[in-house]
Amino acid sequence: MRKDRMIGLGTLTAGLLLAGCVAGPAPIVIYQDQLHSVRLIFDPEAGAGHSHPAALTAEQIAQVLRGVWVKHRDIVGGFGLFGDKDGVPAFSLTHVARLAPYVSQALSRASGKDMVTFYVITGDPSRGKLVTSGGLFVRQDRLYFILANAYTSPSSVQYENTYEIDTRDQPLLPIVRYKFTAGFSPQEAWIPNSKVRGTESYERYVDEAKLLVIDLPRLFAQPHQPVSPQESSPPKPRP
Repeated sequence: MRKDRMIGLGTLTAGLLLAGCVAGPAPIVIYQDQLHSVRLIFDPEAGAGHSHPAALTAEQIAQVLRGVWVKHRDIVGGFGLFGDKDGVPAFSLTHVARLAPYVSQALSRASGKDMVTFYVITGDPSRGKLVTSGGLFVRQDRLYFILANAYTSPSSVQYENTYEIDTRDQPLLPIVRYKFTAGFSPQEAWIPNSKVRGTESYERYVDEAKLLVIDLPRLFAQPHQPVSPQESSPPKPRP
């Protein structure tokens, strides 16, 4: 598969994302139930290695998750007339509370060749099962965060996908590409992709809008801001 079809970050190969089969150790399950999964996966493109194990507390991970937001965009025209003007949280407070301790544990157990992945299923009355998934790793004092899916229906139709697919074992696979863009608050801790593009730990993402690079010292130096119930609500279902 051509390099321009790869989902990179200096970590992900097209085979991992699109075929789901890369030679290496089996994933290590940190936590799994019917609705949530946190795993360690072997990263064949880790290069010199990530800065693992990493000591980030559950509260620090929660601060990261609370800061991730998404804006929906129409597939054909970018944001266009159908895109969201304001971002909405990528994770509800329930998701944050469930994921944070296990992501923290996973980072503490990870080797320099591992990436932490997460997978969350949310039920919606009108759209049914929705998937939020992705992965993350630490390089020096930066956290690289991939949000592959955000409240995405497994039966979304785009390109060759005309049926519901099960991506629990492929959390880095975007079910629908170019459906949303990810962002991070506070702005001071969000490093623009242009500043890290071309470095060892970064390679162009097929949709860079789903890659966040977070300056951890700046983030944790920020005073904690409580999240209002409105801010913590998941995105409204979209047709």
